[in-house]
Amino acid sequence: MSFCHSGTANYLYQHPSGYFFRYRIPQDLKAVVGKTEFRYSLRTGIFRIARYRARLIAGYVQALFNKVRTDMEKFTPEKITRLVQDYIRETLANDEMCRAKSLPTLEGKTILESSSMKSDEARSLLISVDRWLKNQDHSLMHLVAERIMKEQGEEADPESEAYKVLSRELLKAFKGILNVRIKRSEGDYSESDEDLMPILKQQRYSHIEEQRRPKAHKFLEVQEHYLNEVEKREGWTEKTRAENLSIFALFVRVMGDLPVNAIDRQLMSEFKETLMKLPPNLNKLSKFKDKSIAQILAMKHDQTISVNTINKYLRRLSGLFNYAVQHGYMANNPAEGMQIKQQKRPDEEREAYTKEDLHKLFHSEEYRNGTHKQSYGFWTPLIALYSGCRLEEICQLHLEDIRQEQGVWVFDINDKEEKRLKTLSSRRLVPTHPKLIELGLLEHVEKLKAKGETRLFPELSQRRDGYGQTVSKWFARYKKRCGIEEGKNFHSFRHTFITHLKHKQVDPFMIHELDGHAIDSQTMGRYGKRYTPDILLREAVGKIDYGVDLKFVKNSKNILP
Repeated sequence: MSFCHSGTANYLYQHPSGYFFRYRIPQDLKAVVGKTEFRYSLRTGIFRIARYRARLIAGYVQALFNKVRTDMEKFTPEKITRLVQDYIRETLANDEMCRAKSLPTLEGKTILESSSMKSDEARSLLISVDRWLKNQDHSLMHLVAERIMKEQGEEADPESEAYKVLSRELLKAFKGILNVRIKRSEGDYSESDEDLMPILKQQRYSHIEEQRRPKAHKFLEVQEHYLNEVEKREGWTEKTRAENLSIFALFVRVMGDLPVNAIDRQLMSEFKETLMKLPPNLNKLSKFKDKSIAQILAMKHDQTISVNTINKYLRRLSGLFNYAVQHGYMANNPAEGMQIKQQKRPDEEREAYTKEDLHKLFHSEEYRNGTHKQSYGFWTPLIALYSGCRLEEICQLHLEDIRQEQGVWVFDINDKEEKRLKTLSSRRLVPTHPKLIELGLLEHVEKLKAKGETRLFPELSQRRDGYGQTVSKWFARYKKRCGIEEGKNFHSFRHTFITHLKHKQVDPFMIHELDGHAIDSQTMGRYGKRYTPDILLREAVGKIDYGVDLKFVKNSKNILP
Protein backbone atom coordinates (compact mmCIF):
# COMPACT_ATOMS: atom_id res chain seq x y z
CA MET A 1 0.00 0.00 0.00
CA SER A 2 1.35 3.41 -0.91
CA PHE A 3 0.94 6.68 0.96
CA CYS A 4 1.92 10.31 0.61
CA HIS A 5 5.00 11.07 2.69
CA SER A 6 4.08 13.32 5.61
CA GLY A 7 5.39 16.88 5.33
CA THR A 8 6.26 16.59 1.64
CA ALA A 9 4.61 17.52 -1.63
CA ASN A 10 1.59 15.42 -2.59
CA TYR A 11 3.36 14.03 -5.67
CA LEU A 12 5.88 11.97 -3.63
CA TYR A 13 4.54 8.61 -2.50
CA GLN A 14 6.12 5.72 -0.66
CA HIS A 15 5.68 2.09 -1.54
CA PRO A 16 7.22 -1.01 0.08
CA SER A 17 9.45 -1.23 -3.01
CA GLY A 18 10.58 2.41 -2.72
CA TYR A 19 9.42 5.92 -3.55
CA PHE A 20 7.58 6.89 -6.70
CA PHE A 21 6.37 10.09 -8.35
CA ARG A 22 2.68 10.59 -9.09
CA TYR A 23 1.24 13.77 -10.61
CA ARG A 24 -2.39 14.35 -11.57
CA ILE A 25 -2.93 15.66 -15.09
CA PRO A 26 -4.94 18.93 -15.02
CA GLN A 27 -8.49 18.54 -16.30
CA ASP A 28 -7.94 20.80 -19.32
CA LEU A 29 -4.96 18.72 -20.50
CA LYS A 30 -6.22 15.15 -19.99
CA ALA A 31 -7.58 14.87 -23.52
CA VAL A 32 -4.34 16.16 -25.03
CA VAL A 33 -1.97 14.12 -22.86
CA GLY A 34 -4.12 11.02 -23.05
CA LYS A 35 -3.64 10.12 -19.38
CA THR A 36 -5.13 11.03 -16.00
CA GLU A 37 -1.77 11.03 -14.19
CA PHE A 38 1.99 10.63 -14.55
CA ARG A 39 3.49 7.89 -12.43
CA TYR A 40 7.18 6.98 -12.29
CA SER A 41 9.37 4.97 -9.97
CA LEU A 42 12.09 7.12 -8.41
CA ARG A 43 14.25 4.00 -7.95
CA THR A 44 15.29 4.75 -4.42
CA GLY A 45 14.14 4.05 -0.88
CA ILE A 46 16.02 7.05 0.55
CA PHE A 47 13.68 9.94 1.23
CA ARG A 48 16.25 12.70 0.68
CA ILE A 49 17.16 11.41 -2.79
CA ALA A 50 13.53 10.71 -3.69
CA ARG A 51 12.47 14.24 -2.71
CA TYR A 52 15.24 15.76 -4.85
CA ARG A 53 14.30 13.65 -7.89
CA ALA A 54 10.58 14.29 -7.42
CA ARG A 55 11.12 18.06 -7.30
CA LEU A 56 13.12 17.95 -10.52
CA ILE A 57 10.43 15.92 -12.28
CA ALA A 58 7.65 18.14 -10.90
CA GLY A 59 9.39 21.25 -12.20
CA TYR A 60 9.80 19.65 -15.62
CA VAL A 61 6.16 18.51 -15.70
CA GLN A 62 4.87 21.97 -14.76
CA ALA A 63 7.02 23.57 -17.45
CA LEU A 64 5.69 20.98 -19.92
CA PHE A 65 2.09 21.78 -18.99
CA ASN A 66 2.74 25.49 -19.53
CA LYS A 67 4.16 24.77 -22.97
CA VAL A 68 1.24 22.52 -23.86
CA ARG A 69 -1.24 25.22 -22.88
CA THR A 70 0.63 27.77 -24.97
CA ASP A 71 0.53 25.39 -27.95
CA MET A 72 -3.17 24.78 -27.40
CA GLU A 73 -3.82 28.51 -27.46
CA LYS A 74 -1.99 28.87 -30.79
CA PHE A 75 -3.49 25.69 -32.30
CA THR A 76 -7.01 25.22 -31.01
CA PRO A 77 -8.91 22.09 -32.12
CA GLU A 78 -10.94 24.29 -34.49
CA LYS A 79 -7.81 25.78 -36.02
CA ILE A 80 -6.19 22.36 -36.47
CA THR A 81 -9.39 21.12 -38.14
CA ARG A 82 -9.34 24.07 -40.50
CA LEU A 83 -5.69 23.52 -41.38
CA VAL A 84 -6.39 19.83 -42.06
CA GLN A 85 -9.33 20.84 -44.26
CA ASP A 86 -7.07 23.14 -46.27
CA TYR A 87 -4.60 20.26 -46.68
CA ILE A 88 -7.36 17.91 -47.87
CA ARG A 89 -8.82 20.34 -50.39
CA GLU A 90 -5.42 21.28 -51.77
CA THR A 91 -4.32 17.64 -52.07
CA LEU A 92 -7.54 16.51 -53.77
CA ALA A 93 -7.28 19.44 -56.22
CA ASN A 94 -3.63 18.49 -56.94
CA ASP A 95 -4.71 14.90 -57.53
CA GLU A 96 -7.17 16.03 -60.20
CA MET A 97 -4.43 18.12 -61.80
CA CYS A 98 -2.17 15.05 -61.92
CA ARG A 99 -4.90 13.03 -63.61
CA ALA A 100 -5.61 15.82 -66.11
CA LYS A 101 -1.94 16.06 -67.07
CA SER A 102 -1.26 12.30 -66.76
CA LEU A 103 1.46 12.98 -64.20
CA PRO A 104 2.35 10.67 -61.26
CA THR A 105 2.83 13.75 -59.04
CA LEU A 106 3.11 17.47 -59.50
CA GLU A 107 6.59 18.96 -59.63
CA GLY A 108 7.93 19.66 -56.16
CA LYS A 109 5.18 17.65 -54.49
CA THR A 110 5.21 14.20 -52.87
CA ILE A 111 2.48 11.54 -53.01
CA LEU A 112 1.26 13.00 -49.69
CA GLU A 113 0.27 16.20 -51.51
CA SER A 114 -0.49 15.11 -55.10
CA SER A 115 -0.83 11.80 -56.92
CA SER A 116 -2.61 9.95 -59.72
CA MET A 117 -1.92 6.56 -58.09
CA LYS A 118 -3.99 3.54 -59.08
CA SER A 119 -6.52 1.93 -56.75
CA ASP A 120 -4.36 -1.12 -55.92
CA GLU A 121 -1.45 1.15 -54.93
CA ALA A 122 -3.77 3.28 -52.77
CA ARG A 123 -5.24 0.15 -51.08
CA SER A 124 -1.76 -1.15 -50.28
CA LEU A 125 -0.77 2.18 -48.76
CA LEU A 126 -4.09 2.32 -46.87
CA ILE A 127 -3.18 -0.89 -45.03
CA SER A 128 0.09 0.69 -43.88
CA VAL A 129 -1.68 3.89 -42.76
CA ASP A 130 -4.12 1.84 -40.64
CA ARG A 131 -1.16 0.12 -38.99
CA TRP A 132 0.62 3.42 -38.33
CA LEU A 133 -2.51 4.92 -36.78
CA LYS A 134 -2.91 1.87 -34.55
CA ASN A 135 0.73 2.09 -33.44
CA GLN A 136 0.51 5.89 -33.01
CA ASP A 137 3.31 6.35 -35.54
CA HIS A 138 2.62 9.62 -37.34
CA SER A 139 6.07 10.19 -38.80
CA LEU A 140 4.76 9.86 -42.37
CA MET A 141 3.11 13.28 -42.02
CA HIS A 142 5.89 15.12 -40.17
CA LEU A 143 7.16 16.95 -43.26
CA VAL A 144 3.63 18.13 -44.08
CA ALA A 145 3.05 19.21 -40.47
CA GLU A 146 6.33 21.18 -40.46
CA ARG A 147 5.41 22.96 -43.70
CA ILE A 148 1.95 23.90 -42.41
CA MET A 149 3.23 25.18 -39.04
CA LYS A 150 5.94 27.29 -40.69
CA GLU A 151 3.33 28.76 -43.03
CA GLN A 152 1.44 29.78 -39.87
CA GLY A 153 4.56 31.55 -38.61
CA GLU A 154 5.12 29.05 -35.81
CA GLU A 155 8.15 26.98 -34.90
CA ALA A 156 7.77 23.32 -35.89
CA ASP A 157 8.88 21.73 -32.63
CA PRO A 158 8.59 17.91 -32.89
CA GLU A 159 8.14 17.77 -29.09
CA SER A 160 5.22 20.19 -28.99
CA GLU A 161 1.69 18.90 -28.51
CA ALA A 162 0.47 20.98 -31.46
CA TYR A 163 3.00 19.26 -33.75
CA LYS A 164 1.97 15.82 -32.53
CA VAL A 165 -1.77 16.45 -32.71
CA LEU A 166 -1.52 18.05 -36.15
CA SER A 167 0.58 15.12 -37.46
CA ARG A 168 -1.99 12.60 -36.25
CA GLU A 169 -4.93 14.54 -37.68
CA LEU A 170 -3.09 14.83 -41.02
CA LEU A 171 -2.49 11.08 -41.05
CA LYS A 172 -6.20 10.47 -40.43
CA ALA A 173 -6.96 12.90 -43.26
CA PHE A 174 -4.50 11.12 -45.56
CA LYS A 175 -6.38 7.89 -44.90
CA GLY A 176 -9.53 9.61 -46.16
CA ILE A 177 -7.64 10.99 -49.17
CA LEU A 178 -6.56 7.44 -50.07
CA ASN A 179 -10.20 6.30 -50.01
CA VAL A 180 -11.09 9.18 -52.37
CA ARG A 181 -8.15 8.26 -54.64
CA ILE A 182 -9.44 4.68 -54.86
CA LYS A 183 -12.85 5.95 -55.98
CA ARG A 184 -11.45 8.50 -58.43
CA SER A 185 -8.90 6.09 -59.98
CA GLU A 186 -11.82 3.78 -60.78
CA GLY A 187 -13.71 6.64 -62.41
CA ASP A 188 -16.27 6.91 -59.62
CA TYR A 189 -17.34 10.56 -59.08
CA SER A 190 -20.85 9.74 -57.86
CA GLU A 191 -20.13 11.16 -54.40
CA SER A 192 -18.70 14.58 -53.60
CA ASP A 193 -15.51 15.11 -51.66
CA GLU A 194 -17.60 16.38 -48.71
CA ASP A 195 -19.69 13.19 -48.65
CA LEU A 196 -16.59 11.00 -48.74
CA MET A 197 -14.82 13.10 -46.09
CA PRO A 198 -17.36 14.47 -43.55
CA ILE A 199 -14.62 16.50 -41.85
CA LEU A 200 -15.04 19.06 -44.62
CA LYS A 201 -18.67 19.66 -43.62
CA GLN A 202 -17.75 19.73 -39.97
CA GLN A 203 -15.07 22.30 -40.68
CA ARG A 204 -17.50 24.79 -42.17
CA TYR A 205 -19.57 24.74 -38.98
CA SER A 206 -16.54 24.79 -36.66
CA HIS A 207 -14.97 27.68 -38.50
CA ILE A 208 -18.10 29.78 -38.01
CA GLU A 209 -18.19 28.85 -34.33
CA GLU A 210 -14.52 29.79 -33.94
CA GLN A 211 -15.16 33.19 -35.52
CA ARG A 212 -18.03 33.82 -33.09
CA ARG A 213 -16.01 32.75 -30.06
CA PRO A 214 -14.73 35.66 -27.94
CA LYS A 215 -11.03 36.31 -28.16
CA ALA A 216 -8.97 34.64 -25.43
CA HIS A 217 -7.11 37.26 -23.43
CA LYS A 218 -3.81 36.29 -21.85
CA PHE A 219 -2.85 37.04 -18.28
CA LEU A 220 -0.36 39.81 -19.07
CA GLU A 221 -2.85 41.54 -21.34
CA VAL A 222 -5.56 41.50 -18.65
CA GLN A 223 -2.97 42.61 -16.08
CA GLU A 224 -2.23 45.72 -18.15
CA HIS A 225 -5.94 46.60 -18.39
CA TYR A 226 -6.33 46.02 -14.63
CA LEU A 227 -3.38 48.28 -13.77
CA ASN A 228 -4.68 51.03 -16.05
CA GLU A 229 -8.09 50.99 -14.38
CA VAL A 230 -6.62 51.01 -10.86
CA GLU A 231 -4.50 54.02 -11.76
CA LYS A 232 -7.57 55.81 -13.13
CA ARG A 233 -9.68 54.87 -10.11
CA GLU A 234 -7.59 55.50 -7.01
CA GLY A 235 -4.08 54.35 -7.73
CA TRP A 236 -1.72 52.34 -5.57
CA THR A 237 1.20 53.46 -3.51
CA GLU A 238 4.54 52.79 -5.15
CA LYS A 239 5.09 49.95 -2.68
CA THR A 240 1.75 48.28 -3.41
CA ARG A 241 2.24 48.60 -7.16
CA ALA A 242 5.73 47.05 -6.93
CA GLU A 243 4.40 44.22 -4.74
CA ASN A 244 1.55 43.45 -7.12
CA LEU A 245 3.78 43.48 -10.20
CA SER A 246 6.16 41.10 -8.43
CA ILE A 247 3.30 38.75 -7.52
CA PHE A 248 1.87 38.80 -11.05
CA ALA A 249 5.34 38.20 -12.53
CA LEU A 250 5.84 35.20 -10.25
CA PHE A 251 2.50 33.75 -11.37
CA VAL A 252 3.56 34.02 -15.02
CA ARG A 253 7.00 32.63 -14.20
CA VAL A 254 5.45 29.56 -12.56
CA MET A 255 2.32 28.96 -14.67
CA GLY A 256 3.07 30.78 -17.95
CA ASP A 257 1.24 33.61 -19.70
CA LEU A 258 -2.01 31.67 -19.99
CA PRO A 259 -5.36 32.83 -21.37
CA VAL A 260 -7.26 33.87 -18.26
CA ASN A 261 -10.31 31.85 -19.28
CA ALA A 262 -8.12 28.73 -19.08
CA ILE A 263 -7.11 29.42 -15.47
CA ASP A 264 -9.29 27.27 -13.24
CA ARG A 265 -9.24 26.18 -9.60
CA GLN A 266 -7.02 23.20 -10.36
CA LEU A 267 -4.41 25.51 -11.91
CA MET A 268 -4.61 27.81 -8.91
CA SER A 269 -4.20 24.80 -6.65
CA GLU A 270 -1.04 23.88 -8.57
CA PHE A 271 0.25 27.44 -8.18
CA LYS A 272 -0.48 27.43 -4.44
CA GLU A 273 1.31 24.10 -4.01
CA THR A 274 4.33 25.52 -5.84
CA LEU A 275 4.34 28.61 -3.59
CA MET A 276 4.40 26.35 -0.55
CA LYS A 277 7.71 24.87 -1.75
CA LEU A 278 9.46 28.07 -2.86
CA PRO A 279 11.88 30.03 -0.64
CA PRO A 280 11.13 33.58 0.54
CA ASN A 281 12.75 36.60 -1.12
CA LEU A 282 12.92 34.78 -4.43
CA ASN A 283 13.46 37.99 -6.41
CA LYS A 284 15.93 39.53 -3.97
CA LEU A 285 18.56 36.83 -3.51
CA SER A 286 21.24 36.55 -6.21
CA LYS A 287 21.50 32.76 -5.92
CA PHE A 288 18.03 32.44 -7.51
CA LYS A 289 18.54 35.10 -10.18
CA ASP A 290 19.26 32.96 -13.26
CA LYS A 291 17.54 29.75 -12.17
CA SER A 292 14.28 28.32 -13.44
CA ILE A 293 11.43 27.48 -11.09
CA ALA A 294 12.21 23.79 -11.60
CA GLN A 295 15.83 24.34 -10.55
CA ILE A 296 14.76 26.37 -7.51
CA LEU A 297 12.29 23.68 -6.46
CA ALA A 298 15.05 21.09 -6.68
CA MET A 299 17.25 23.03 -4.27
CA LYS A 300 17.20 22.48 -0.52
CA HIS A 301 15.62 25.39 1.37
CA ASP A 302 15.83 26.01 5.10
CA GLN A 303 12.71 28.14 4.90
CA THR A 304 9.74 28.46 2.55
CA ILE A 305 7.28 31.28 1.88
CA SER A 306 5.13 31.90 4.95
CA VAL A 307 1.39 31.21 5.05
CA ASN A 308 0.66 34.93 5.46
CA THR A 309 2.68 35.73 2.32
CA ILE A 310 1.06 32.94 0.30
CA ASN A 311 -2.37 34.24 1.30
CA LYS A 312 -1.33 37.76 0.34
CA TYR A 313 -0.29 36.51 -3.13
CA LEU A 314 -3.63 34.74 -3.55
CA ARG A 315 -5.56 37.83 -2.41
CA ARG A 316 -3.75 40.08 -4.90
CA LEU A 317 -4.34 37.61 -7.74
CA SER A 318 -7.98 37.34 -6.67
CA GLY A 319 -8.27 41.10 -7.10
CA LEU A 320 -7.06 40.84 -10.69
CA PHE A 321 -9.37 37.90 -11.41
CA ASN A 322 -12.36 39.79 -9.96
CA TYR A 323 -11.61 42.53 -12.48
CA ALA A 324 -11.37 39.91 -15.25
CA VAL A 325 -14.77 38.45 -14.30
CA GLN A 326 -16.41 41.88 -14.16
CA HIS A 327 -15.11 42.71 -17.63
CA GLY A 328 -16.01 39.40 -19.25
CA TYR A 329 -12.50 37.98 -19.67
CA MET A 330 -13.32 34.90 -17.55
CA ALA A 331 -16.44 33.29 -16.08
CA ASN A 332 -15.46 33.08 -12.42
CA ASN A 333 -12.65 33.85 -9.99
CA PRO A 334 -10.47 30.72 -9.58
CA ALA A 335 -8.54 32.23 -6.64
CA GLU A 336 -11.60 32.92 -4.52
CA GLY A 337 -11.52 30.91 -1.28
CA MET A 338 -8.08 29.46 -2.06
CA GLN A 339 -6.29 30.99 0.92
CA ILE A 340 -4.74 28.68 3.47
CA LYS A 341 -6.70 28.59 6.71
CA GLN A 342 -4.74 29.96 9.64
CA GLN A 343 -4.55 27.99 12.86
CA LYS A 344 -4.61 31.20 14.88
CA ARG A 345 -7.57 33.52 15.24
CA PRO A 346 -7.08 36.95 13.60
CA ASP A 347 -6.64 38.57 17.02
CA GLU A 348 -3.82 36.14 17.82
CA GLU A 349 -1.74 36.72 14.68
CA ARG A 350 0.13 39.68 16.16
CA GLU A 351 0.93 39.61 19.84
CA ALA A 352 0.21 42.56 22.08
CA TYR A 353 2.92 43.91 24.37
CA THR A 354 2.77 42.81 27.97
CA LYS A 355 3.30 45.17 30.90
CA GLU A 356 6.82 43.75 31.21
CA ASP A 357 7.48 44.48 27.52
CA LEU A 358 6.33 48.09 27.93
CA HIS A 359 8.58 48.48 30.98
CA LYS A 360 11.57 47.29 28.90
CA LEU A 361 10.71 49.60 26.00
CA PHE A 362 10.09 52.78 28.00
CA HIS A 363 12.62 52.25 30.79
CA SER A 364 15.51 51.88 28.37
CA GLU A 365 18.69 53.95 28.61
CA GLU A 366 17.35 56.29 25.91
CA TYR A 367 14.19 57.10 27.85
CA ARG A 368 15.92 57.15 31.25
CA ASN A 369 18.76 59.43 30.15
CA GLY A 370 17.10 61.35 27.30
CA THR A 371 19.63 60.16 24.72
CA HIS A 372 17.40 59.66 21.68
CA LYS A 373 19.27 60.70 18.54
CA GLN A 374 16.09 61.64 16.67
CA SER A 375 12.72 62.92 17.87
CA TYR A 376 10.90 60.02 16.20
CA GLY A 377 12.73 57.62 18.54
CA PHE A 378 11.11 59.39 21.50
CA TRP A 379 7.63 60.16 20.16
CA THR A 380 6.54 57.47 17.69
CA PRO A 381 6.34 54.58 20.20
CA LEU A 382 4.47 56.77 22.69
CA ILE A 383 1.97 58.07 20.13
CA ALA A 384 1.38 54.54 18.82
CA LEU A 385 0.82 53.20 22.32
CA TYR A 386 -1.73 55.87 23.29
CA SER A 387 -3.49 56.40 19.94
CA GLY A 388 -3.44 53.01 18.22
CA CYS A 389 -2.45 54.73 14.96
CA ARG A 390 -0.52 52.89 12.29
CA LEU A 391 3.19 53.62 11.83
CA GLU A 392 2.73 55.45 8.53
CA GLU A 393 -0.18 57.49 9.91
CA ILE A 394 2.07 58.74 12.70
CA CYS A 395 5.19 59.39 10.63
CA GLN A 396 3.36 61.45 7.98
CA LEU A 397 1.58 63.75 10.48
CA HIS A 398 1.66 67.46 9.75
CA LEU A 399 1.78 69.91 12.65
CA GLU A 400 -1.65 71.19 11.64
CA ASP A 401 -2.98 67.64 12.08
CA ILE A 402 -2.54 68.00 15.84
CA ARG A 403 -5.37 70.39 16.61
CA GLN A 404 -8.42 71.02 18.73
CA GLU A 405 -11.87 69.79 17.76
CA GLN A 406 -14.76 70.90 19.96
CA GLY A 407 -12.29 71.71 22.70
CA VAL A 408 -10.49 68.34 22.53
CA TRP A 409 -6.94 67.91 21.21
CA VAL A 410 -6.95 65.31 18.43
CA PHE A 411 -4.78 63.63 15.83
CA ASP A 412 -6.46 64.39 12.49
CA ILE A 413 -5.66 61.28 10.43
CA ASN A 414 -6.21 62.26 6.78
CA ASP A 415 -4.85 61.81 3.26
CA LYS A 416 -4.41 65.44 2.34
CA GLU A 417 -1.44 66.51 0.19
CA GLU A 418 1.22 63.77 0.02
CA LYS A 419 -0.25 61.64 2.82
CA ARG A 420 -1.78 58.25 2.12
CA LEU A 421 -4.17 56.08 4.11
CA LYS A 422 -4.75 52.35 4.01
CA THR A 423 -8.53 52.64 3.44
CA LEU A 424 -11.24 55.29 3.27
CA SER A 425 -12.36 54.33 6.79
CA SER A 426 -8.87 55.27 8.04
CA ARG A 427 -9.86 58.96 7.93
CA ARG A 428 -10.69 59.81 11.52
CA LEU A 429 -10.09 62.00 14.57
CA VAL A 430 -8.27 60.31 17.44
CA PRO A 431 -8.33 62.15 20.79
CA THR A 432 -4.87 62.90 22.16
CA HIS A 433 -4.33 60.97 25.38
CA PRO A 434 -3.63 63.17 28.44
CA LYS A 435 -0.37 61.27 28.98
CA LEU A 436 1.02 62.56 25.66
CA ILE A 437 0.05 66.12 26.59
CA GLU A 438 1.65 65.61 30.01
CA LEU A 439 4.86 64.43 28.32
CA GLY A 440 5.06 67.68 26.35
CA LEU A 441 3.69 66.83 22.90
CA LEU A 442 1.92 70.17 22.47
CA GLU A 443 5.03 72.12 23.53
CA HIS A 444 7.02 70.06 21.06
CA VAL A 445 4.59 71.02 18.29
CA GLU A 446 4.85 74.72 19.13
CA LYS A 447 8.67 74.61 19.10
CA LEU A 448 8.61 72.99 15.65
CA LYS A 449 6.23 75.67 14.38
CA ALA A 450 8.55 78.34 15.76
CA LYS A 451 11.38 76.81 13.70
CA GLY A 452 9.26 77.07 10.56
CA GLU A 453 8.63 73.33 10.26
CA THR A 454 5.38 71.94 8.86
CA ARG A 455 5.70 68.25 9.74
CA LEU A 456 5.87 66.52 13.13
CA PHE A 457 8.95 64.56 12.06
CA PRO A 458 10.84 66.72 9.55
CA GLU A 459 13.87 64.44 9.88
CA LEU A 460 11.96 61.71 8.00
CA SER A 461 11.90 61.79 4.21
CA GLN A 462 9.29 60.16 2.01
CA ARG A 463 10.49 56.97 0.35
CA ARG A 464 8.84 54.37 -1.84
CA ASP A 465 7.06 52.85 1.17
CA GLY A 466 6.19 56.24 2.70
CA TYR A 467 7.68 58.01 5.70
CA GLY A 468 7.72 55.05 8.08
CA GLN A 469 10.50 52.89 6.62
CA THR A 470 13.30 54.52 8.63
CA VAL A 471 11.34 54.25 11.88
CA SER A 472 10.40 50.63 11.19
CA LYS A 473 14.04 49.63 10.76
CA TRP A 474 15.13 51.67 13.77
CA PHE A 475 12.46 50.12 15.97
CA ALA A 476 13.38 46.59 14.92
CA ARG A 477 16.90 47.20 16.23
CA TYR A 478 15.66 49.07 19.32
CA LYS A 479 13.20 46.44 20.51
CA LYS A 480 15.85 43.74 20.04
CA ARG A 481 18.22 45.73 22.28
CA CYS A 482 15.41 45.96 24.82
CA GLY A 483 15.05 42.18 24.87
CA ILE A 484 11.62 41.95 23.23
CA GLU A 485 10.85 38.50 21.80
CA GLU A 486 10.42 37.77 18.09
CA GLY A 487 6.94 38.12 16.69
CA LYS A 488 6.35 41.55 18.19
CA ASN A 489 7.01 44.72 16.21
CA PHE A 490 5.90 48.34 15.92
CA HIS A 491 2.42 47.25 14.85
CA SER A 492 2.08 45.45 18.19
CA PHE A 493 1.49 48.87 19.79
CA ARG A 494 -1.72 49.08 17.77
CA HIS A 495 -2.71 45.58 18.85
CA THR A 496 -1.91 46.51 22.47
CA PHE A 497 -4.11 49.60 22.21
CA ILE A 498 -7.09 47.68 20.78
CA THR A 499 -6.73 44.77 23.22
CA HIS A 500 -6.54 47.16 26.17
CA LEU A 501 -9.77 48.89 25.11
CA LYS A 502 -11.51 45.52 24.76
CA HIS A 503 -10.44 44.59 28.28
CA LYS A 504 -11.85 47.93 29.47
CA GLN A 505 -15.16 46.82 27.85
CA VAL A 506 -15.21 49.82 25.52
CA ASP A 507 -18.00 49.82 22.92
CA PRO A 508 -16.69 47.92 19.81
CA PHE A 509 -18.03 50.66 17.50
CA MET A 510 -15.94 53.20 19.39
CA ILE A 511 -12.87 50.99 19.02
CA HIS A 512 -13.45 50.78 15.26
CA GLU A 513 -13.75 54.55 15.00
CA LEU A 514 -10.44 54.89 16.83
CA ASP A 515 -8.51 52.21 14.93
CA GLY A 516 -9.87 53.20 11.50
CA HIS A 517 -11.42 49.84 10.62
CA ALA A 518 -14.67 49.79 8.69
CA ILE A 519 -17.70 49.20 10.92
CA ASP A 520 -19.21 45.80 10.13
CA SER A 521 -22.81 46.93 10.40
CA GLN A 522 -24.91 48.50 7.65
CA THR A 523 -27.02 50.44 10.14
CA MET A 524 -24.11 51.86 12.16
CA GLY A 525 -21.71 52.15 9.25
CA ARG A 526 -24.01 53.89 6.80
CA TYR A 527 -26.51 55.76 8.97
CA GLY A 528 -24.83 56.13 12.35
CA LYS A 529 -22.99 59.39 12.97
CA ARG A 530 -19.45 59.31 14.28
CA TYR A 531 -18.85 59.75 17.97
CA THR A 532 -17.65 63.23 18.91
CA PRO A 533 -14.04 63.58 20.16
CA ASP A 534 -15.18 64.39 23.72
CA ILE A 535 -17.18 61.14 23.90
CA LEU A 536 -14.28 59.11 22.48
CA LEU A 537 -11.92 60.73 24.98
CA ARG A 538 -14.22 60.18 27.95
CA GLU A 539 -15.49 56.69 27.11
CA ALA A 540 -12.42 55.17 25.44
CA VAL A 541 -9.04 56.93 25.16
CA GLY A 542 -9.22 58.47 28.62
CA LYS A 543 -9.64 55.01 30.16
CA ILE A 544 -6.25 53.79 28.91
CA ASP A 545 -3.78 53.10 31.70
CA TYR A 546 -1.10 50.50 31.05
CA GLY A 547 0.32 50.74 34.56
CA VAL A 548 3.76 51.83 33.31
CA ASP A 549 5.48 54.74 35.05
CA LEU A 550 6.48 57.35 32.44
CA LYS A 551 6.99 60.37 34.70
CA PHE A 552 10.74 60.41 34.39
CA VAL A 553 10.68 60.78 30.58
CA LYS A 554 9.22 64.31 30.80
CA ASN A 555 12.67 65.84 30.92
CA SER A 556 14.04 64.13 27.82
CA LYS A 557 16.84 66.25 26.32
CA ASN A 558 16.10 65.26 22.75
CA ILE A 559 12.52 66.29 22.18
CA LEU A 560 13.43 68.37 19.10
CA PRO A 561 14.93 66.76 15.99
